[in-house]
Amino acid sequence: MLLLAALLIVVGFRATAPDLQPSALRVVVTAIFGLLAPLFWPGIVVTLTRTALRVVAWSAAAVCAAAVCIRVLGHAAQPLPQILEPCAMLMPILLLTHTAAAAVEGHLRRRSWDADNAREIAGRTVAITLALLGALPLWLGPLGELLSGRHAWIIDAVVGMSPLTHLAVASDNDLLRNQWFYQHSNLAALQFSYPGPAQLAWSYALVGGVLALLALALRRSRLPITKPPRPQLTSEKSK
Repeated sequence: MLLLAALLIVVGFRATAPDLQPSALRVVVTAIFGLLAPLFWPGIVVTLTRTALRVVAWSAAAVCAAAVCIRVLGHAAQPLPQILEPCAMLMPILLLTHTAAAAVEGHLRRRSWDADNAREIAGRTVAITLALLGALPLWLGPLGELLSGRHAWIIDAVVGMSPLTHLAVASDNDLLRNQWFYQHSNLAALQFSYPGPAQLAWSYALVGGVLALLALALRRSRLPITKPPRPQLTSEKSK
């Protein structure tokens, strides 16, 4: 269902933009799969370990589907190395997204929510959050330009925090210089620099490490606490 929904959206998008560049197509496909995958999130399971495995498996499945979609729609214009780079960037984005979905769903289910409703609300919540983060250069651009007079690094921060920027960097696409962004984003006319691949890799590794430590701490806090057995006192007669 995820693959079918994404294919329909991508085909419709290509019908409105037939001259889409190969790098822009990679950004579009990976972004669509990144937004749709949480909506089809299968939900948490009983144990934390099995939930983590499901997060990894579902993220990997969505990444593989995105790679197949790019290859099918791009034909010879999309060689395999150029497909693997944005899909490799999509993987940590989906891991963090589905980890957040699992956390939200678990919180709702602990508050006596129905399992299906909790799963759907969690998927929609993180999908909307991901969309807002991806659109940071649009809705936070005016504030960034206003503050850039005193803090020049703010513009780079606004551009660099967007997951859509990360996919564009991995796709070798100048995101804000595309026609649509150039017309709708004020940051496109300003000086800025995209984050490098190494910087993005370290950032995602740091965030992933923090989440792993939090998960381990949560797992330990939920382990049953067993009291040591009380020593049996023997009476003097039994002695």
